[in-house]
Amino acid sequence: MRLGGIAIVGNLRRAATGIGDRVVAWKNLTRVQLIWLGGAVALIVIGLVLALSGNAPKPQAVSAAINVPLPPAAGAGEATLLVPAPDPGLIEDTPDGPLPIIGKDGRQAWQVYARPFDAKDPRPRLAFIVTGIGLDQALSQAALDRLPGAVTLAFDPYAGDVKAALANARSLGHETLMGLPLEPLDYPREDPGPLTLLTSLDAGQNGTRLSKLMGEATGYVGVVAIMGSRFDTESQSLMPVLETLKQRGLMVVDDKAPNQSSVAPLAAQLRLPWAAGNTVIDAETDPAAIDQALAGLEATAKRSGSAVGIGALSPALLDRLGPWLGKLDGSGIALAPASALAYRQNTAQPAQ
Repeated sequence: MRLGGIAIVGNLRRAATGIGDRVVAWKNLTRVQLIWLGGAVALIVIGLVLALSGNAPKPQAVSAAINVPLPPAAGAGEATLLVPAPDPGLIEDTPDGPLPIIGKDGRQAWQVYARPFDAKDPRPRLAFIVTGIGLDQALSQAALDRLPGAVTLAFDPYAGDVKAALANARSLGHETLMGLPLEPLDYPREDPGPLTLLTSLDAGQNGTRLSKLMGEATGYVGVVAIMGSRFDTESQSLMPVLETLKQRGLMVVDDKAPNQSSVAPLAAQLRLPWAAGNTVIDAETDPAAIDQALAGLEATAKRSGSAVGIGALSPALLDRLGPWLGKLDGSGIALAPASALAYRQNTAQPAQ
């Protein structure tokens, strides 16, 4: 017992000595050191409180695609419900997939699947079509996430799972088109792919390719030309394609200006709904040139009452397009889907 008591007393003395040493150490701290130490303790306490309350700041997510600014939400970004697709009365089942047809009651896909637009809106109309959707999945998702629903999205026929991607775009309120690859002047050096319509093929062969393209998905309002600088000039090849689109209840958008388009006068002659790109921005255009093109498109809309812009999907396009679209309403221009521009542009070129 005595040895145990001595051990206890020794422990108490050592503890007291340790405490005394700490007191001396505290006394030896300078005023500046005490202030720094107090600040550190305060930060630790604040961090613990935030962590326990669930309000601690969360790290910013790093985008896998690009840094694209969101356009202002006012007036442009509200979700608009589109008619579900496919409408059983507007399709026929074929080996190429469900193809659009004109309904027995006269309804047509270009009208039924269109994004609603107030036809009584007196402001100049401007439609913008972003092409190449689906090829780059990350960039395409950025377009879906960041662009207002009034922007029309055109899907590349060679993209993966076009059917699901197009349906997703429509669920977000976007009117949709299918890209239609047409023979360019320097074909085959520049080859738009195996579904390209060619002047060297007969009407039946081009029709087969067109059917395969149209069967990729449902719910689109029409097609938009991809290239086509040679095919467009051959009315013998072009006319059967336009007639098929007319019979299928679709619209066509040419990627050339109305007064330079070979498609526009032929489509007008057939009473096929059509529109043409007043401004076309390719994927290689730099930001400054994009800004200039968008300003010119806006001026055309104000001057003519209607304008269509077509831009190939690229990081630079999304970066410049979003903020510009957000300012259109303040400029007195109505952002409209492509279908709202059908028949509204003038073409001075007579049908060949």
